[in-house]
Amino acid sequence: MTELRKGQGVDVIGPSGNGFTLPVPSSTHIVLIGGGAGIVSLYPLAEALRGKPLIVLIGGRTREDILCVGDYKKLNSNIFIATEDGSLGYKGTVIDLFESRKKEFAKDNHYSIYSCGPVEMLKGLARAVKSEGISCEVSLESRMACGFGACWGCVVKTNDPKAPYQRVCKEGPVFNLEDIVWE
Repeated sequence: MTELRKGQGVDVIGPSGNGFTLPVPSSTHIVLIGGGAGIVSLYPLAEALRGKPLIVLIGGRTREDILCVGDYKKLNSNIFIATEDGSLGYKGTVIDLFESRKKEFAKDNHYSIYSCGPVEMLKGLARAVKSEGISCEVSLESRMACGFGACWGCVVKTNDPKAPYQRVCKEGPVFNLEDIVWE
């Protein structure tokens, strides 16, 4: 790419996979939960939801791992930060932070959650919302050999009896949280 000239065409395969679905109109709260670089993946969704009240939970190990705060501020989001070492915001994981704030949403169960981050964070989110009946979509991160579904190198186990293994690059990367088997 560095050797291309201005105006020169390139061949691209894509887009592949599926993105987030926009929340139902009755959703009064939209919560974005990002761990580490996962918060970056949620930003295009936040832009698409411009004008709606967003609650953004950003987590990282240290203050240096916290990304995109200024970008989300431009969207008038309510931003809450968690660092595992306590160097910025809430001391604990972003899921601990979510658990501490979850009661605020209990009064009004019309909210949607969107998340992206490390697998362990997403497993924690699955445990946190298991009995809540909350709409939650997650974008999975996976190493992909081919990126368009041929190699089956990025499969994830699901609860779908007809397709128990689905490809992150093709059927994902966004899945409903409850559809994933979090072993």
